[in-house]
Amino acid sequence: MKLGLVGGIASGKSTAAAILRERGWEVVDADKVAHDVYAPGTRIVDEIREAFGAGVVLPDGSVDRKALGAIVFGNPEALQRLEALVHPATRVLIARRMDEAMARSGRVVLEMTLLHRWPDMAAKLDRVLGIRCPDEIRLQRLMTRNDLTREAAQSRLDSQAPQEQILSPATKVVDNVGTVDEFVERMKKWFSTEFT
Repeated sequence: MKLGLVGGIASGKSTAAAILRERGWEVVDADKVAHDVYAPGTRIVDEIREAFGAGVVLPDGSVDRKALGAIVFGNPEALQRLEALVHPATRVLIARRMDEAMARSGRVVLEMTLLHRWPDMAAKLDRVLGIRCPDEIRLQRLMTRNDLTREAAQSRLDSQAPQEQILSPATKVVDNVGTVDEFVERMKKWFSTEFT
């Protein structure tokens, strides 16, 4: 079975993924796969250097994600250019990781905030679980977790699509309000309903 896992930043996706991992599912984290696309010596790094300048590549040949983020953050045209370079390679690598996980265990979770932008990938999943959390709670979590000011945390929330759009591929949504323990119990209840 292939399961999708979606939710906005600081919604609780990582906690949900950990719960699924404990139950024997392999998790493919699309963000981590995207980071692998930026590995030193890859064609993508060369293309990023050419598109955004040598200042976005570190001496070890890896992409300086902070410098690149400073260029594309708040600049839709630059972000679109970056995505045009990175997304095709990311799709291929995600598909490969999914196939490898399926061959090993037959149960894989694709944790991917941007699944709503890739309907062809969503169509290959058996189910999609969405994690919904009120924006104010997400904001507080971001401030605490990343040691951000309220303004900086709000800017990160605003840089993502609205939560309704992120959750649009979900076949089921679990709310993450209250304590971590309460969320874990909701996840366990969902899991036992869906898979037993």
